[in-house]
Amino acid sequence: MSAVSGDLTLSRAEQAAQGERRSDWSDLGPRIVSSLVLAIGGVTAAYFGGPWIAGACGAAVVAMSWEWARMSEPDAPPAFLFALAGSLGAVMFSSWQHLDFAVMWLAACCVLSACRRRTLAGVIETAGGAFYIGLPAAIFVWLRDRGPEGLETILALFAIIWASDIFAYFGGKIIGGPKIARGLSPNKTYSGIFSGIIAGAAAGLGCGILFHVEPRYHVAWLIIGAVIAFTGLMGDLFESFLKRRFGVKDASRLIPGHGGVLDRIDSLMAASLLVGAALAFGPRATALLFGTGL
Repeated sequence: MSAVSGDLTLSRAEQAAQGERRSDWSDLGPRIVSSLVLAIGGVTAAYFGGPWIAGACGAAVVAMSWEWARMSEPDAPPAFLFALAGSLGAVMFSSWQHLDFAVMWLAACCVLSACRRRTLAGVIETAGGAFYIGLPAAIFVWLRDRGPEGLETILALFAIIWASDIFAYFGGKIIGGPKIARGLSPNKTYSGIFSGIIAGAAAGLGCGILFHVEPRYHVAWLIIGAVIAFTGLMGDLFESFLKRRFGVKDASRLIPGHGGVLDRIDSLMAASLLVGAALAFGPRATALLFGTGL
């Protein structure tokens, strides 16, 4: 067989494999059930706020700390303990609206854990892992209770990220096409990314209309939805990079159809960091967007 015909055969084999992956809906049922359970729990915790949202985030960081230690240092119990202590402490301080103390506590735990490692890569894995888990969770709690628009902010985040994830999944499955990062995640396509961004923008606009904001802010909500959706999708891609770095397919198998908690909420974590940073530099932004500012 010639090299050309071999390449053609390989190409056809790859195309057939891609077609099989696109037509494989075996995980759809578990994904839907798991997503509904998590969505109901998340919305309930967000609605009541206070200890409810702190408890939900606390439970999430317990699972994520174990998942991170399982991937990065499976034979080192201190990796789990430091990540857990740092993340839980950060969530606790954040629930009291002391995000500054949350960051300082988290940083201290990261430094103590990093002192165990002897290589730069090890230090980055340990310190970066704790921040990767604890900071988004702390910011998420802080966003919920930071002002009168806290609940609406969280619900908007949920709506945009969920719409983006759903349409990215179905867009990639149904449309298919070129891969965005074959070396990191073989199933992610440009069609899925664009579908997710469009869905996120539509969800953002829907939130603006649902919250009865002034029509002049509808375009802002459209843009915000697209930016948050893109950030969430990149957070998902970053999680794929981390799993490839550690040589695992899923962070764990805690959630049927999704893998681990890190696999399920990676988009929400990235979006929380973005929104938290935006509000840190523009504290009146939510008041204006929700129509309660001057």
